[in-house]
Amino acid sequence: HCCTSSSIMSTAYFRVVWTVLAIVLMATDSLSATEEHGGADGETESAHDEELVEAFEEPAYAVLYPSLILTFGVLVFYLLSRYLHFLPYTAIMFLLGTFMGIGAAASSKENHIHQTILAWQSINSEVLLLVFLPGLIFKDALGQNVHLFTIALGQLFIFAFPLVLAGTVLTALIGYYIFPYGWSFNLAMTFGSILSATDPVAVAALLEEVGAPPRLKTHIAGESLLNDGAAIVFFSIFSEKFFYELGIEHFGEDIDWAAGVSLFCQKALGGCAFGILFGIGILLVLYFLDRRF
Repeated sequence: HCCTSSSIMSTAYFRVVWTVLAIVLMATDSLSATEEHGGADGETESAHDEELVEAFEEPAYAVLYPSLILTFGVLVFYLLSRYLHFLPYTAIMFLLGTFMGIGAAASSKENHIHQTILAWQSINSEVLLLVFLPGLIFKDALGQNVHLFTIALGQLFIFAFPLVLAGTVLTALIGYYIFPYGWSFNLAMTFGSILSATDPVAVAALLEEVGAPPRLKTHIAGESLLNDGAAIVFFSIFSEKFFYELGIEHFGEDIDWAAGVSLFCQKALGGCAFGILFGIGILLVLYFLDRRF
C-alpha cells in the first residue's frame, strides 16, 4: 500500500510540471493575443515582452524553473492533503498556473520569474511534449501491476482505441454542429482528438484513498497509459487533413480512410513493437549486469 501510494504521489508531482507549464503557456499566449488586438498599446506591450526575452541574460533560471514548479506543487499537495481535503488538487494547480500566466503577461516588472515564464512561452510545443510525455508514460507503466494489466489487456485495448475514437467523433460533432465557429469537419476532429485523452491522476489518487479494487485502478490507469498514443495518432491524421484544406503548397496531406487506417496501424502498432524491443534489450542488459563473472 505504501509503495502504491508513493507511486501515485510521485506521478502526481511529476505531472505538476507538465500541467502548470502548459497552463502558464496557454494563459500567457491567450493574453498576449488579446493585447495584440487592442491596438498600438498591445503592440507596444508585445514588443516589450520580446525585448525581455531577448535580454534574458540568465538562461540557467529557465532550466531551474521546472524544479521550482515541482517544489511548488509538492508544497500545495502537502497543504491540501493535510488541511484542505475538500479542495481538488488538479483544479487548484490549474487555477494557480492560469494566474501565473496571466500575471506574467500583464506584469511589467523585469524579475527572474517574469523573464523565465516569457522564455518558456516561446518554447516549441513539440519539444515540451517530447521532453515530458515519455517520462510520464514510463512512470505510469512502471507502477502497473503486470499480472492485472495482462488480464485486462483486451478491455484496455477497447477503452484506449475504439472508445477514444468514439469520444473524438462525439466531441467533433459538438464542435461541428453546435459551436458557432464554422469549423470544417477535419478541424472539428482535430479538436476532438485533443480532448479525447483522459488524465486519471486525481481519480487514481481518490481511488487509492477510498480503497477501490486493484482491478478497477488497473482499468483506469491502464487506459490512460494507452490512450495517449491513440490520441496523438488521431491528431496527426486529422491535423494533416485540415492543413491540406488550407490549400498551402507542401503543407498537409490528403489522407483517405485506407491511408488513415494504415498510418494508425503503422504508428500505434509500430510504436508498441519498438517499445517491446527496447524493453527486451533493457532486460538483457539488466540480466548481464546482474551476473557474477
